[in-house]
Amino acid sequence: MWANDETHASHGESHILHPSSRMLFRFWETMRAERAAPTRADLDLKQIRPLVPHLFIAEHATRQRSFRWRLAGTAICDLFRREITGGSVLAGWDAFEADVIRRFLTSTMDTRQPAMLRFRLHTDLDQEIGAEMAAFPLLASDGVTTHIFGGLFPFREIATLGYTEIARMEVAAARLVWTENLPANSEHAAPVMRPRLQVISGGRGR
Repeated sequence: MWANDETHASHGESHILHPSSRMLFRFWETMRAERAAPTRADLDLKQIRPLVPHLFIAEHATRQRSFRWRLAGTAICDLFRREITGGSVLAGWDAFEADVIRRFLTSTMDTRQPAMLRFRLHTDLDQEIGAEMAAFPLLASDGVTTHIFGGLFPFREIATLGYTEIARMEVAAARLVWTENLPANSEHAAPVMRPRLQVISGGRGR
């Protein structure tokens, strides 16, 4: 089910659950300054060194109507228990979930507004791992092409879970966020965010 959440606009970060997603949002806001999106050359990852293993860059694969992991950090590969760089972002998702992810990442790319997506990942040992994906527009070196820069952050420690693969994946919620441009010198100002679209949990019959 799709819902327009515009009438319940939020000007805080309460709907971004993971602390690392909040940190990445602030970093992206600082890097873009007054622009709609930063360029790859703007990203000084030394400022967010602890997040780097959880970061990714995805690009749109037009022919496949999909997105490809251009780069995926080691922590993301560890989460999926396999190397995913070069593969499809939508691999392993069923048609409904894949369509939701595609729609929101495409909206981020086209409108240059961030998206927040929450997943439930089920392991082959019947463990459930909640995770939050923070996705942001990023201009490629040509200054025209828009990539997706973001992070994927699990809500629990996965190192000791002992599973060998993610057996099933679900989209729990997704939100496209509207941001206002900030003055270039407003590094510490709180970003203004208005949630626009939301996937309601349980919207698809199972």
